[in-house]
Amino acid sequence: MKGKVAVVTGAAKGIGKAIARKFAEAGAHTVILDFDQNNGEETAAEFSRDYSESLFIKTDVSDPESLRKASDQVLAYFKRVDILVINAGISYLHSIDEISIEEWQRVLRINLDGSFYTLKAFCDHFVDNVGKVIFITSGSAITGTGGGMHYASSKAGQHGLMRAASKEFGPRGINVNAIAPRVIQTDILDTLYPDDASREELLKKIPLRRIGQPEDIANLALFLASPESSYIHGQIMLADGGRTY
Repeated sequence: MKGKVAVVTGAAKGIGKAIARKFAEAGAHTVILDFDQNNGEETAAEFSRDYSESLFIKTDVSDPESLRKASDQVLAYFKRVDILVINAGISYLHSIDEISIEEWQRVLRINLDGSFYTLKAFCDHFVDNVGKVIFITSGSAITGTGGGMHYASSKAGQHGLMRAASKEFGPRGINVNAIAPRVIQTDILDTLYPDDASREELLKKIPLRRIGQPEDIANLALFLASPESSYIHGQIMLADGGRTY
């Protein structure tokens, strides 16, 4: 991946950071798009020091203008985009009685609208119309569990968006796929399952009997970003330790 430019949303920490790190280790220049300025700047500085040049741009994925400005900066700085990872998202484990209209709109605005805004902002920046788009979605879109109704709905919407994008971008030479994690060790998981008892119950549902790590998703993202995956297109790839099927 030496010399390639990979844009990753929500890459200041968690799964997004692990994916960006994996790309950086493989030689790619990375662009960290995140609203978290402190962690974003630290991540870009770390990658620039240890791997390849990395750029942080403070970005609100729920704001199409913020993403348009970010895409202009990326094009001005690196002159190209080769890989786009649409990862930024939020989750709340709330019942329908607990979900306010404002919370519903916030989750859909960031998770689903933000995915479309990101895709629209960067889809014309791929060099010679060759590239990779990877959505980080969730098995919750399939099972309806793991988050509230708003989360599952937003992730199911991402799957529809990914499939439509695969039909439109495939003839241009751009691979589009989705990785659907379930239980991954991140800050969100710590919020949803805060104590040992809830973790133990969770582990019983996973045949591999372990909670996934961000690196598990990053390894799959690296494969999907590589030439070796060029005939994999329009697919949703579960990464859940066997929990769903």
